[in-house]
Amino acid sequence: MTRVNISLSDDLLERLDYYKTKIKLNRSAFITKAVEYFLIEVKTKVFEERKKKAILGIRELRKKIGPELAGWDATADIRKLRDTRWAGSSRWLDTKKK
Repeated sequence: MTRVNISLSDDLLERLDYYKTKIKLNRSAFITKAVEYFLIEVKTKVFEERKKKAILGIRELRKKIGPELAGWDATADIRKLRDTRWAGSSRWLDTKKK
């Protein structure tokens, strides 16, 4: 494990020491847990931003191609694809070696 030195304000260190004793951790374990939880929060925010960008991109794309899709029944096309692609075909289930 790598050792690091960090600087904390006196107030923050006092609060850290207070709460670490409440949950029976040493400083190192407490700070490790705190960083892990913070990284989860950061990762979640980054993911949410990427998701928001993707949704906006999809909305823009729909605006551009929307008129071309007027009257298209996506459900009917998916059913047709499903019915023709997999109906009666058991090739992928065949476990016998040829």
